[in-house]
Amino acid sequence: MKSFLATTTIRLFGLLPMIAAQFIGLLIGRLLYWLPNGAKTETRLNIQRCLPELTRQQQQYLLKDSLAHTAMAMLEMGHNWCGSSVANRARVQTVEGGALLAEACPRIVLTPHLGNWELFAAWLASHTHLTALYKPAKLPGLDALIAGGRKASGMALAPASASGVMALKRALKNQQSILILPDQEPPVAAALEATFFDQPAYTMTLAAQLAKGKDVQVVLGWARRLGVGKGFAVQLLDISDAFKQVELTNSVQAMNNAIADLIRNDPAQYQWEYRRFKHTLEQA
Repeated sequence: MKSFLATTTIRLFGLLPMIAAQFIGLLIGRLLYWLPNGAKTETRLNIQRCLPELTRQQQQYLLKDSLAHTAMAMLEMGHNWCGSSVANRARVQTVEGGALLAEACPRIVLTPHLGNWELFAAWLASHTHLTALYKPAKLPGLDALIAGGRKASGMALAPASASGVMALKRALKNQQSILILPDQEPPVAAALEATFFDQPAYTMTLAAQLAKGKDVQVVLGWARRLGVGKGFAVQLLDISDAFKQVELTNSVQAMNNAIADLIRNDPAQYQWEYRRFKHTLEQA
């Protein structure tokens, strides 16, 4: 029943024009701002932790905008997973750094939960042979819908397991690109403690391990929401130098720093409601 409700809701939102889906998301975000809820509480707390230099009023404005962008991102998933890949890619209005994808090479692409990361992945799959690390959803029906939508955009999926890591290594060996979302807290066994916005956070080591000692291009990218019904702008940055550290811990920290610098360009579009510090600050 849960799978049916989740997939039906997502498909229904996918039938709406994108401008309507985003506008409904904006309204839901406003409700989240005015009503007590866990997303609001966690978003406020993480903004206070990570951006203490902002005034209280600036933090409140950011809280309001962040909840709106978080809700819009959720409403956009209907198009991302159920819509036409061609129509989705056509929503990208501008591309900065596209020349980084001009040549086939072993490439690690990192995209945080910023803007519309699903659209970014679909756009990327149309410009390079792509294998994406994928953590299956808990609901079978939802998992099938998400996996089907991602595969339809042209990417191969590698599960978050030992076999998936081997698939990523094979893709790199074959001069192909892989995609990793690096900003969620991994299992402790696959993580190092590093700082994220100057706060202690368990951070995945996979990207740094795959790049260590190899001639691999590392790119940081995202799709920025330009406004309700106005499309998206893709930005790509070469951060390969950050992964040329001798010590793995230094590369992991450099990765976190690069992600934080990217988020600071448009912090409202980051998924602040995620419990990024549940095994560090929340355990203190």
